Amino acid sequence: AGFAATAAADGKGAESPWSFNFTVTSDYRFRGISQSDDDPALQAPVEYNDPSGFFANAWGSTIDFSPFGDPDASFEIDLTAGYRHAFSEATEGTVKVVYYWYPDSDPPPFVDDADYVELIAGLTHDLGPDMANVSLSGEIAYSPEYSGGLGDAFAITGGAAYPIIPTWWVFNKGVEASAHLGHQSFDEGPDCAFWDLGVSAGVDMFTFDVRYVDTDIDACPDVCDAGLVLTASVAFGG
Repeated sequence: AGFAATAAADGKGAESPWSFNFTVTSDYRFRGISQSDDDPALQAPVEYNDPSGFFANAWGSTIDFSPFGDPDASFEIDLTAGYRHAFSEATEGTVKVVYYWYPDSDPPPFVDDADYVELIAGLTHDLGPDMANVSLSGEIAYSPEYSGGLGDAFAITGGAAYPIIPTWWVFNKGVEASAHLGHQSFDEGPDCAFWDLGVSAGVDMFTFDVRYVDTDIDACPDVCDAGLVLTASVAFGG
């Protein structure tokens, strides 16, 4: 799911300041943990990118928090505002604030609300043709009060992407392999690691992604187990 959301948010080469995306995924995973109880989810973002570098977007997804004792939660809305800056043709930095909103969430007794805020800073760098056009990314996220009352929380994620082939068969946007490795820590909960490895392919406005996702969490429902996630998205505008 993360690939489709990121692809829509990048806004590179945009001709219009507005971009839209509709995604179907076999399992909505956030930092390795299923937010849809290992079931399919529908997702849709809309984003505005100003030429100055400022951007804002709203992103929505169906969810199922039944494994966490909240069977009422059925959808999530993320509201984001931020700024992008190109340090060079190869390097870009982003800072943003994200509000994660769960309108119909009803957590179990003695558990705080699911809604929370994160401050996120990221950096991407393209190594160029001498390094097979591999691109690297890094992100750090901080929440002063994470979902469910887990207190201060940090998440650090690193990623790499390799364009396997510029065009293949009907995929005129090429085929790319990518991977991510991250660590999430909580003031009031156990730390965890998460990772994924996958391949994506694009044809015109469509993107398809196949990804293996896992965490090192043991004391957790099945939603933390390893799984194969299939995602298809279609983008408009931008």
